[in-house]
Amino acid sequence: MSLPSIDLSFVADTLLPRLAAASLQSLLLVAAVWALCRYVPRLSASVRCRLWWLAALQLLVGVLWPTPLVLPLLPESFGSLIADAPSATAMPLSARLPFVMAGGDAPTASLADAAIGSVWPSWTSLLAGIWLFALSAVLTANLRAFLDTRRRIARSSAGVPLPVAQAYRRLGDSLGLRRLPELRLSAEIESPQLLGPWPAVVLLPQHRIASMSAGELDMALHHELVHLRRRDLWWGWVPALAQQLFFFHPLAHLVAREYSLAREAACDAAVLDSRRYTPQDYGRLLVRLGVAPRPQAGLASASPTYLILKRRLTMLQDAAPASRLLALSLTATIALFGLTPYRIAAADAPKRTLSTIDRGNGETRITELGAGAEPQRWAVRGDRYYRIDQAGGYHEVSDSATRERLRQRMRESREAAVAAEQATREAAVAVAEGARAAEEGRRAAEEGRRAAAEGRRAAEEARREAELGQRAAEDARREAEKSRREAERARAQAQRDAVQARVQARDAIGEHGEAEQMAAQARLTADLALRQTAEATRAAVEVAREVAEATRELGEEG
Repeated sequence: MSLPSIDLSFVADTLLPRLAAASLQSLLLVAAVWALCRYVPRLSASVRCRLWWLAALQLLVGVLWPTPLVLPLLPESFGSLIADAPSATAMPLSARLPFVMAGGDAPTASLADAAIGSVWPSWTSLLAGIWLFALSAVLTANLRAFLDTRRRIARSSAGVPLPVAQAYRRLGDSLGLRRLPELRLSAEIESPQLLGPWPAVVLLPQHRIASMSAGELDMALHHELVHLRRRDLWWGWVPALAQQLFFFHPLAHLVAREYSLAREAACDAAVLDSRRYTPQDYGRLLVRLGVAPRPQAGLASASPTYLILKRRLTMLQDAAPASRLLALSLTATIALFGLTPYRIAAADAPKRTLSTIDRGNGETRITELGAGAEPQRWAVRGDRYYRIDQAGGYHEVSDSATRERLRQRMRESREAAVAAEQATREAAVAVAEGARAAEEGRRAAEEGRRAAAEGRRAAEEARREAELGQRAAEDARREAEKSRREAERARAQAQRDAVQARVQARDAIGEHGEAEQMAAQARLTADLALRQTAEATRAAVEVAREVAEATRELGEEG
């Protein structure tokens, strides 16, 4: 790669400002992600991995985004400083550097400004050359490491023991992986590695496989296959590319390191979540694998440093993760407010406002007033424009921007006059309509007064009728009271009559009882007389029979 064949102007004028802007913006985003990971300890490792990945993506988006969002957050005084600064050339500093204060209208460039502008591109070209040279060195080193990795794969052996291959296939089936990477043995590595991304290969340490138990091999292979299922080889290109482009930025290396740690911790958590292994056994495996360099374009079960190993062991003891809603909310917030590139700019400088426009003596005079600034006077004679100084002298204006502004002022004045005339006509129409409405309102008020008088008369009649009704109700009440008293007297007399009738009835009932007793005695006497008569009859019959017998006996004897 030869630097003379590269267009340094694009790098100096476009790429370097974007790199600087993205670097500065990453300060806030990385600080936010770091604070979340530090002060929200219940965030799961997968959520931390996504947050650090978004921090890396922000760096790349800042380079690729053509126009950053301008945020007018700084005081207006900064804008006036830049507007009055001598470096406001045809290509001002605000167009080259990120996060600058964009002010108001800049004055016309002077010769000194042009001289400064002619010197500045040499510095940007020098910076562009240094960046390209360093980037080429970084890319060359990465390319060599990548080729070494591919050669290591080529030197590896496919002679994996049958029990290990069978366990590997069973593990892949349990994880739902339809196509498994090729499993090979290598004598050049210290821990299992997943290399790729395409084609992906899983390497096992040849000299360690005999000393590792079946459970340890299963845990190590499970870890690498979780990387494959999460597509970490592909997602990892974003932090890796950001680290290469921003090799000069310490936060880019921090983001890549924290992303790698969170990615390994997420795979550790996924292995333990399968409930096949205990955290103690898995922790012992991590300690046994120890520390090993991270492969280029690959992932290893071992940790690259003792600090990373210690942090991974600590994460195995974390409590239950935070709620899924909180995790999604944090991720969405970081993605929404952290990825869009922006530039902090000063608030627009106060624009000069039109004061007056006078026409006469063959010219048009324009007076402009600005907040805290001296008034400026201008004169327009035909197609020629003049600035009037404090002494009344005329100075012809040749600046096209000023001439265009004055023409705009005149157009605005004419439009304002037309608008004022239109407003006057509309005001006259409104006044006439208001007068008609007032007359109609007066008539309506008069009708309202008449209606009110009629209402008062109707209310007086209703009051009199109410009084008559009240008197009639009082008379009816008195009549009702009289009727009630008479009814009370009649009820008392009826009660007395009823009591007397009950007494007479009791007396009649007593007399009736005595008569019944006399009748019963008479019946008894009659019954006795009948019995006596019957006995007398039987005696008479007996006497007659006896007489007949005696007569018959006498007849026989005679």
